Amino acid sequence: MDLRHLRYFRAIGREEHFGRAALQLRVAQPALTRQIKDLEAELGVELFERLPRGVRLSAAGQVFLRDVEDILAQVDRAVDRARRLASGHLGTIRVGLSEIISGHGFISYGLLKFREGEPGVVLDLKSMGSMQQIMALKDGTIDAGIVYDAHVDDRDGPLIDRARIGVGHTMLAVHEGHRLAGRAAVTMDELADEPALWPTRRTAPGYYDRLMAACTAAGGAPRIVQECTTNSILLSLVAVGMGIGFVTVSPPLASFHNIRLVPITGLDLGFDVLLVWRRSDRSAALHRFIEMMVPAADRPPA
Repeated sequence: MDLRHLRYFRAIGREEHFGRAALQLRVAQPALTRQIKDLEAELGVELFERLPRGVRLSAAGQVFLRDVEDILAQVDRAVDRARRLASGHLGTIRVGLSEIISGHGFISYGLLKFREGEPGVVLDLKSMGSMQQIMALKDGTIDAGIVYDAHVDDRDGPLIDRARIGVGHTMLAVHEGHRLAGRAAVTMDELADEPALWPTRRTAPGYYDRLMAACTAAGGAPRIVQECTTNSILLSLVAVGMGIGFVTVSPPLASFHNIRLVPITGLDLGFDVLLVWRRSDRSAALHRFIEMMVPAADRPPA
C-alpha cells in the first residue's frame, strides 16, 4: 500500500463513482478499478458495495475513508512544512542583540518587518554583548548578530560574513535641563570640565578605543566620572543629571524623553551597524532574514 492507493480510494469514496473519480484523477478507469481491487485484497475487506450505477462505501469503507482523510491531510501538511523549510519560510533563527538596539530604531523595525513577512520563522532573540555575539557565532550558538563595526576583527573574515544595515552617529546626550541642552552644537573644549559618563572598555574595547581617540583628536579627553557597562545604564544616569554622555544613536532618541542629543563639532565619528553571520551557514531562513534586514546596496554578493 502506498499514498497513491490512498489518494485513489479517497477520490472514489468522495464521488462514489469510478468514472468521475478517474476523470478527476486523470487515470484510466480500468487501471483505477485494478488499484482499488489490489487495495481491498491487501486489507482483506471490501471497501465498496458495487451498485448498478456507481458504488457505495461499505461500513468498513466509511471508517477507512475518515482515517485516510486524516492521514493524507497530515501528509500534505508535512510536505508543505518541508517545502517551506527548504525555501526559508519555516524554521528558527537565533539572533544576538545588545543594548545598541535601543539607540537605532531601524533595528526594531527590521525585526518587525521580518516577523510580519515570515510568520512561520521563529525569531529567537538572545540578549548578549557585542563581543559575546562574535564568540557565539563562532561557537554556533547563534545564527546572526547585530553589532558595531568596531567589534568585528578583520581576522574573523574567513569565518564571519557581514553587511551594513545602518549607521550610528556619536552625539552628546544631556539632561533637558542642562545648560547645553538647547544648543545646536557644542565643541569638545566646552565639555572639558563636564562630568562625563563613559562606556567601560572591558565589554567593548574596539568601541571604547575609537571613541576615546576621536574625542582626543577633536579637542581633548573627557573628564570621566563614571563608566557604564550598558548603554541603558549610561542614558539612565544622564536622565537624572549625573553627567553628560557620549552615545552612538540614530535620532530621534525615543526611549528617554528628558534627554537631548546635541551634535559635537569636529567629532565626525560614526559606527556602521552590522548584521553578522557565519559564512558557512546555508540556512534558507537565515538568508531570507539577511535579505529583509540588509538594504540592497549593502548586501554582499551571493
